[in-house]
Amino acid sequence: MINTPPKLPLVTIGIPVYNEAKFLKQSLLSLLAQDYERIEFILSDNASTDRTQEICSEIAKIDPRVRVLYASINEGSTANFQRCLDTARGELFMWAGGHDLWSPNLVSQCIEILSRQPSAVIAVPESQWIDTSSQPYGDRAGILDTRGMDPLARIFSLLWANMHPMYGLMRTAALRATGPIPNYSAADLILLTKMILQGDFVPVPNALWSRRQTRNSESYADRQRRYYSSEFGIHKRLLSMVRLPCELLRTVWLSELSALDKIAFTLALPAQLPARYLVARRRIA
Repeated sequence: MINTPPKLPLVTIGIPVYNEAKFLKQSLLSLLAQDYERIEFILSDNASTDRTQEICSEIAKIDPRVRVLYASINEGSTANFQRCLDTARGELFMWAGGHDLWSPNLVSQCIEILSRQPSAVIAVPESQWIDTSSQPYGDRAGILDTRGMDPLARIFSLLWANMHPMYGLMRTAALRATGPIPNYSAADLILLTKMILQGDFVPVPNALWSRRQTRNSESYADRQRRYYSSEFGIHKRLLSMVRLPCELLRTVWLSELSALDKIAFTLALPAQLPARYLVARRRIA
């Protein structure tokens, strides 16, 4: 098993929220119902203007494992995610959305996988989409399994995978080793690239994360406008489009991959990103 001092929580679940009142209580009760008890919950409110703060306080009163952090101004989503990680005390860490749901065994099943797979840095549960009535729709998302892969193959697999591992259970030390969370569109790909260079992403097929779609319809352009709004505080689009490939290359060239692997990645990337962009737009459409 994973060793941890008995007085410290083994798992930290960080819940960055902003104006999540509609589904927040349901989501928090889903997290509190986990069958693994050694969890601390960090609720980080980004200066919400609805009843989010009231709900956070209410939940903190009924469960001593819950800590609430209140920002005086909206500092953007990246800063809110970072605040959760910075204050985490657990050896394992997971971000959770304020509108999603989780099977009661999700944390315990992820811990079991990580305990048996020392090479793994993230345990990724199954995931499905749910609507505003908590009804599932569509197919369940595929889970990236990198065990047995060459490091270069792991990176290319990640380029074409969904970004759901961002909400898997991670080894906190590996996550912190990636540095501050980047603040530009698609920067989750950079973070996960740094993680996948450290170890494997391992699926957890017997646990389920239900990701809620809170908007009836949203085009790719609508999503981009939302990301660059003051609510999210993401850096401007042109900078992001230029910076993403540069940061991918920088991450790979600073890694311990062989020179041949680094050159191969550099030559292949210019064709990969435009194709990935087209696929992402079609998926949203």
